[in-house]
Amino acid sequence: MPIFDQGYQHWKGELSGHTWRWLAVARHGVRAHLQGRVTRLLLLLAWLPAIGLILFLTFWGLLEQRSESVLAFLQRVLPPEIIAQPRDYRTAVWTIAYSYFFKTELLFSLFLVLLVGPNLVSRDLRFNALPLYLSRPVRRIDYFLGKLGVIGFFLAATVIVPAVGAYVLGLAFSLDLSVVRDTHRLLWSGILYGLIITISAGTLMLALSSLSRRSVYVGLAWAGLIFLSHIVSTALIGIHGDIERRQIVQEGMDRWLRENPPPPGVEMRGRYPIMRVPPPLPGKQNPAMTPAEKAQQQWYGEWSEAFGELNGQAAENRIALARTDWRPVLSYGTNLDRLGDWLLDTDSAWVTLGQATERPRAMMGAMTRGRSGPGSSGPPNNRMLADSMVLQFPWSWSAGTLAGVWLLSVFVLSRRVKSLDRLK
Repeated sequence: MPIFDQGYQHWKGELSGHTWRWLAVARHGVRAHLQGRVTRLLLLLAWLPAIGLILFLTFWGLLEQRSESVLAFLQRVLPPEIIAQPRDYRTAVWTIAYSYFFKTELLFSLFLVLLVGPNLVSRDLRFNALPLYLSRPVRRIDYFLGKLGVIGFFLAATVIVPAVGAYVLGLAFSLDLSVVRDTHRLLWSGILYGLIITISAGTLMLALSSLSRRSVYVGLAWAGLIFLSHIVSTALIGIHGDIERRQIVQEGMDRWLRENPPPPGVEMRGRYPIMRVPPPLPGKQNPAMTPAEKAQQQWYGEWSEAFGELNGQAAENRIALARTDWRPVLSYGTNLDRLGDWLLDTDSAWVTLGQATERPRAMMGAMTRGRSGPGSSGPPNNRMLADSMVLQFPWSWSAGTLAGVWLLSVFVLSRRVKSLDRLK
């Protein structure tokens, strides 16, 4: 086979500056991963939450325009105050819709990073490709940015682009320019949140990828860090909450039973009575009951009321403890979720919806006081939804944790990926 001239050939192209040299690395990585069928399928699935968000915002825009078909459907699921004045709750409803969207897309994002990221650095280490990269006019920072750009492309296609597209379509169906004034913060907060996910998760994955030459080990490490940390955090939260609830309920019931011993004929199984006389229907009495059975029934009713009050105290204590509980910080995904809630101000949105749902409940409770069960009356608790739907520990804890993980990732990358004169 003949060998052609292998001498030097002069290149007549224009050499670009250092600013965009990382883009060549990112472009090559994106093209390679887009050839995978699984990656394309996951990208398509990641757009399903965006379609749901678009449909919801479309329905809300039609509700503000008083569409009869939409009114007939939403009257069954929304409080009357929201149906009557939907524009007053526009910001809160849009915020909650975007919150659910980002929570769902966060899960897709972590799976995408698991699919795309493990071989970004590990493969270069395995095939000793770093000298080839750095022998070109490419610096280490260009290499890092190029690899991070691969992850950033897929996360932007999963989080940022769908969020912006849903916002634009939501504006189109609202036909009201005041929507921009009320909701523009969601657009900027969503873009910033997407960038935070990209920088944090991308840098962490690159650091893990640089620790091993085998991509499968990197994927296992990522799955263990993300999913096992969440399982451990959830288990610790559940165990701690159950211990606190048991302590309050058991100590309270022991004290109540000492002060109110069961009447003769009531069998106890620990702290719980075995009720053999069925309670009467509301507003009716059973004339066939003996005085002893009436006493048993009255004591059982008092026991049930005390038990319900102690469970309510345990629930209030759980909410109070959640504001200073450090256990959720152990989960990487929970930290990202908490930061997203703070950026979107989801807590205030749930408080606004709580006002619309709690006022009717309190009014109905006051009208039926004495005829309804416990918990149907009392002052409105506007924070009931917010306390149950939004993580309440300080957002600064999550920000500090993510910042520490990012700094550690940068340190690992700087130690594992060396400049050309230090490569061995």
